[in-house]
Amino acid sequence: AVVSTQSTGASERVSIFQVKFDDMWQKYETYSGGEELFGLTVTEYPELHKIKRELNLLQKLYGLYNDVINTVNGYYDILWVEVDIEQIMNELNDFQNKCRKLPKGLKDWEAFLDLKKKIDDFNESCPLLEMMANKAMEKRHWQRIEDLTKYKFDIESETFQLRDIMKAPLLTYKEDIEDICVAAVKERDIEGKLKQVMVEWSTQDFSFGTFKNRGEMLLKGNETAEIVSLMEDSLMILGSLLSNRYNAPFKANIQKWVANLTGTTEIIEQWMLVQNLWIYLEAVFVGGDIAKQLPQEAKRFQNIDKSWAKIMAYAHENPNVVQCCVGDEMLAQLLPHLLEQLEICQKSLTGYLEKKRLLFPRFFFVSDPALLEILGQASDSHTLR
Repeated sequence: AVVSTQSTGASERVSIFQVKFDDMWQKYETYSGGEELFGLTVTEYPELHKIKRELNLLQKLYGLYNDVINTVNGYYDILWVEVDIEQIMNELNDFQNKCRKLPKGLKDWEAFLDLKKKIDDFNESCPLLEMMANKAMEKRHWQRIEDLTKYKFDIESETFQLRDIMKAPLLTYKEDIEDICVAAVKERDIEGKLKQVMVEWSTQDFSFGTFKNRGEMLLKGNETAEIVSLMEDSLMILGSLLSNRYNAPFKANIQKWVANLTGTTEIIEQWMLVQNLWIYLEAVFVGGDIAKQLPQEAKRFQNIDKSWAKIMAYAHENPNVVQCCVGDEMLAQLLPHLLEQLEICQKSLTGYLEKKRLLFPRFFFVSDPALLEILGQASDSHTLR
């Protein structure tokens, strides 16, 4: 903000001289008017006209000079939170246009060189200031600029002004500061996308379907498939965030959500396998003749059935998809055990059906579900004929 004292002094002298000249010019006009009135030859004062032209030029130069000095000095007093860099750049651009329009003869004057330097110096910092004023700049970014410039920025102070920024050696570290500002914008983008994923999964709940007269004992197939599809989309977004080189401040959280959604997807897939097998075997082992033929497996299925009811009750209490699946270890521990037990029941049932087929070879041409229906309805061999 240093301004040539010579130019400032010259500007003041021009103002004083302009007042004296205006008085002289007024007298000239009065005397000329008098000469005309009395029919005398009007006395010409070519020197006076020359001074008038020169003063007009000087007024243009020093008027602009004062405008520039006062305006740019005023920028330093603006609070950082209120700085509008775009407006400043527009004003400086306007000043530059006015400079270009000044008569050529004035462009060697010190005042012209001073005001041009004042504009150019401030203008050079503007693109950097614009980047630093971006709302994406967080405390951690200012800390990095502090470490770089060895200058303290008290940006949280209510009295922090633009002059406090301009005191730092910004242009010395221009490229490094630009990198920090670019990183801030990229990080904000990553943070926004991560938050979007988190918000989406904070509101995604399971949809339940009724089973026979036993209440809502099932996950709805179509809705659950849609959830898995949405989860794959979210995992693709998280994957791109994980490979983004600006992800450092959020990496742990991104990894946590990748683990959450991957774990949830695996659990849902296993859950649907268990559900399908449970529906299939429930028709066999809850009542009916086959349950009597396979008492050990019927007892095993009773225990499975209790666990299934427990899982569905838990899901009703915790309907949020991610919270339900990975909020604790319950499903991760119980589902593999249930799947194993159901497969044992299925294996025994398959063995039982094979025996029936050996007794009645025509059953080799009947599918398992059709055969189960036939066997479930029959209490003696007469019906089978």
